[in-house]
Amino acid sequence: MNHFSPGHQAPAESGQEPLFPGFPTLDIGALLRAVIGRIKLIAGVFGGFVALALVYVLVAPKWYESTAIVLVSPKKEKVLDINSVNQPDFESLDALKSLSKTITNGTSIVKVIDRLNLRNDPNFLKPVEGGYSDAEIIEIMWNRVSSELDRGTRLIGVTVKDKDPKRARDMALAFVEEFELTLVQQNIESAQRAKKMLETEAGNQLKRVEIAEDALQKFREENSHLRLDEEGNFAGTTLGDLDRLLSDAKNARLHAEAERTQLELINPEEDPERVFEIGHYVEQEHIAKLLLFRNQKRAEFAKVRRQFTPSHPTYKDFEDELAGIEEQVRLTAGKVADTIRKRVKTAEEHEKNLMASVQEQKTKMLELDGVLKQFRAKKRAVDAAYQTYHSLLERINETDVTEGVTERQITISDQPVVPDKPSSPKKKVTVILAGMLGGMMGLGLVLVLQLLDRSLKTRRQVESTLGLSVLAEIPQAFDENWELRESLFVSNSPASLVSEGFRALRTSLSALSPRSVMITSASPADGKSFCAANLALLQAQYGYRTLLVDADFRKPSLAKALLTPGMGDPGSASLSTQNICQKTPFPNLSLITCGQFIPNSGETMSGEHFAAMLWEAYRSFDCVIIDSSPAGVVSDALSYARYADAVMVVVRSGVTQTGDAQRVVQELRRMRAPLAGCILNGSTEQSAIKAQYYEDYRPAPAPPVAALPMNSDPAAEEANQPGPAPAAAL
Repeated sequence: MNHFSPGHQAPAESGQEPLFPGFPTLDIGALLRAVIGRIKLIAGVFGGFVALALVYVLVAPKWYESTAIVLVSPKKEKVLDINSVNQPDFESLDALKSLSKTITNGTSIVKVIDRLNLRNDPNFLKPVEGGYSDAEIIEIMWNRVSSELDRGTRLIGVTVKDKDPKRARDMALAFVEEFELTLVQQNIESAQRAKKMLETEAGNQLKRVEIAEDALQKFREENSHLRLDEEGNFAGTTLGDLDRLLSDAKNARLHAEAERTQLELINPEEDPERVFEIGHYVEQEHIAKLLLFRNQKRAEFAKVRRQFTPSHPTYKDFEDELAGIEEQVRLTAGKVADTIRKRVKTAEEHEKNLMASVQEQKTKMLELDGVLKQFRAKKRAVDAAYQTYHSLLERINETDVTEGVTERQITISDQPVVPDKPSSPKKKVTVILAGMLGGMMGLGLVLVLQLLDRSLKTRRQVESTLGLSVLAEIPQAFDENWELRESLFVSNSPASLVSEGFRALRTSLSALSPRSVMITSASPADGKSFCAANLALLQAQYGYRTLLVDADFRKPSLAKALLTPGMGDPGSASLSTQNICQKTPFPNLSLITCGQFIPNSGETMSGEHFAAMLWEAYRSFDCVIIDSSPAGVVSDALSYARYADAVMVVVRSGVTQTGDAQRVVQELRRMRAPLAGCILNGSTEQSAIKAQYYEDYRPAPAPPVAALPMNSDPAAEEANQPGPAPAAAL
């Protein structure tokens, strides 16, 4: 017979090994709750960082920044391009970047310091014996001055940081002016060097001009019989005409040969008309008239043939006349054929003669062309020498002009001003960043502490880590300094969330129908006696004869919590109160406090004795609740756990360590104990919605369960108890 209401069925056990042995499974919800629960720690770290930031802002020295914006002028087109001689080209991006770095280089830093007389200024540099070297000054100023090119523009920002705002302005302006003077001096020096170099090169070039002119004049004298003028080409025009005539002759010969080839394929006697079709002979007037006259006679003869017989005189006259015309056509075709053959020979001879003339003319031209090439080469040498010489003279004139012209390639687009507020430390930014860093550090600290915490806290962690289902979650109801007598919530506060948790536990056990339930834990402070006492009281309230066995041989505590004074001292060693069944002031609930040791033995109760006690209890009670020793501390519970119908492990949220709980579960499985699941004691996962719901729909107070007062008569109570019932399962 099942004395538990139908309810939750425990899921199957999981045999999966945890990813990190000794640590619980990661639970995001638990992490969030830990963050909320330790919000004061996060706030403390946040406040500490903000306080440090405020102290830094108040104590740190104040630095002022002053910035001068410089515009680099683009290259301009000029009548005299003097810039091409001695000034750098700042058109490319790389050149602009190089210029921006040059403005604040080491040389410029030393010049500005000397220009403003800051080397020995005690307000600028701390006085030292022997003064500062240039290298030391550059190292000190290197992080105080910067120049940066604004991308997409020709603007360069020169920024100087200093503790004195006015001095920061003066130094920014001095850097720009000093660099501008440096550029001007470089231009003048470059112009002087270029002029000297050009004058030397011009003298050498003039000598080359004279040598080239002498060579040209000598060549003219040696070839005075020829017309050495670039306007004429000697016999170039005649040679061109001969080439064109030779080309025409070749074309004529090829055309004549083509006509002759066509003629060879025709028999002039049999087909004279095809001869006329070669070339354009058929278009000649006398041939066209002859063919027309013949065709007319053929037409007339055709009529005569239809009218007269061959023996008729008219027929014979027309026949003789037509034969004469046909003979004349054949003779004309023969003459045309002869003409075609003669044209081929004439064309070949003409081409041959022209080829001979062209070859002769080319021989003469080759001789004259060589002379002309030499003349032209010498003439070009003279012209090139003169052109180079005049170019050098122009460049010399340009450098003379450059020495007297100072063109500004950089101009100040935005004058530096005296700053009225320090640039560092930045109060708002520093405090905000410190707050953000403090918040992240506090949050990280909480997360690290939570991740390093090896205790089990949530249902999900317990089920995934131990492989056992959580049969019920008992909300946290007391602090560390609690008394078991004060924690009987099922009797003292039946409408509380704690009592509802034990009712959920009873519902979950109903699926297993156990007659006896053993409750153990990994450590003494997990609340196993608290769970055993309240579960036994709940069963007794439902009217079942319940036996609560205090099997914690090392430290029994149930007698002190459940028995009234005078019913036996749980701490004494008298056998009158040990190993015997005692009635409690609560109806239907009896208690057995097991003996501490078997006489003359150093061991606790053996498993056989414990099994015999259970079988004896089954005949007098409906269910048996066993509060055993903590299995993680002593091995008493492991000896007789297999004799119970169901074994539950109490896990206290935030107290029970993962490794301890895993070892207890592993040992119970090794002893083949019937593990039913876990009880999560002290759970903080009860949501506000669930608590509010239970508060709003709290059941009406029930009449108190009949129980003996603490000073009632045990005899009268025994008289009111029902008789023994037959053995039944829980």
